[in-house]
Amino acid sequence: MRRIAFWYSAEKLRDNFLEACLDLTPLVEPSGSQAVYLDLTGSRIKKLLLQKLAAYAEGKARIGMAATRLTAHIAAIAPGLLPSARSKDYRIHRWAGGELVEVLPHRDAYFLAPLPLECLYPLEKAEMKKLRRSGFDRIGDIAALPPYELVRLLGEKGLYLSNLARGIDNTPVMGLYPPSRILYQLNFEPELDNTLSLQQILQQAATQLSARLRQKNSVCQRVSLELQRGTHKDQAQRLLQTGSQDELFLRHVLEGLAKNIMAQYDREYLITGMTIILDQFAPLSWSQPDLFSYRPISAAEEQSRLDQVLIRLENRFPGSLSRGIAIARREQVLALWDPWRLTPHE
Repeated sequence: MRRIAFWYSAEKLRDNFLEACLDLTPLVEPSGSQAVYLDLTGSRIKKLLLQKLAAYAEGKARIGMAATRLTAHIAAIAPGLLPSARSKDYRIHRWAGGELVEVLPHRDAYFLAPLPLECLYPLEKAEMKKLRRSGFDRIGDIAALPPYELVRLLGEKGLYLSNLARGIDNTPVMGLYPPSRILYQLNFEPELDNTLSLQQILQQAATQLSARLRQKNSVCQRVSLELQRGTHKDQAQRLLQTGSQDELFLRHVLEGLAKNIMAQYDREYLITGMTIILDQFAPLSWSQPDLFSYRPISAAEEQSRLDQVLIRLENRFPGSLSRGIAIARREQVLALWDPWRLTPHE
């Protein structure tokens, strides 16, 4: 069972607070300057520990804890609406410096149901207006709708909102602090036992990681993948000479790393967890090539350029690039008179 915490502070969160969060979990995802998501799955978090953590933050803290990001966020930022929720679905822990609203396990949907639609923050104003006109006032009203009805009202986003209203939000908390790396971690319940499911998960991971790199306006130059089988962990990594933030490219790299790891497995395997780390960032910069100025190129520089092109092709198409036999000088000269002359290896 996942346990996600959303910490909202009345004042700006400083680096010493985020460093203290790393002592609890490596999955620390800042959200603006006053809030942070923490993935506390598997951690024994007690009220006293949170009080000590609050000592590093300035201003009063409001903390929401639940099985999903959405529910934890709502529990933290909507204190005045809690009386409308059923008390048996959550607990409140108070101390001098803050307050923790803990949604009990398996009660996310029940906690959300009586809350007004305004709490469902992914809803846009136009969508909210359309739902109001249709007679829906509370999150539970749209949770009771069949998903296809919400899709008919709101388009493709309707399925996503239907899942959120039911307390279903599988969006992981990423490790974005410290900013020198991005940590993406998932635990699988039940365990994965086929390659197709893993490929779909890697595709989703590549989409989210690529979006984060674009937000940072950076490329990553090293990708690491770790697959966990019970207590055993297998790792593989790849260095990218020029770096990348392209979604399709990251997907190919991750699938290649997974293939290398799984080549060691037996036919039957159960994957219980996955960790992806992107690091060695470089700022993304653009330059316009000069197509008009002539500059002679030496043979050494030409070979260096060729090597760089081959490296990029190998990064773009892993495992599909092969090199042929170098053409002899004699054949190159004869080809000037006979352009259809075949090389020896042909």
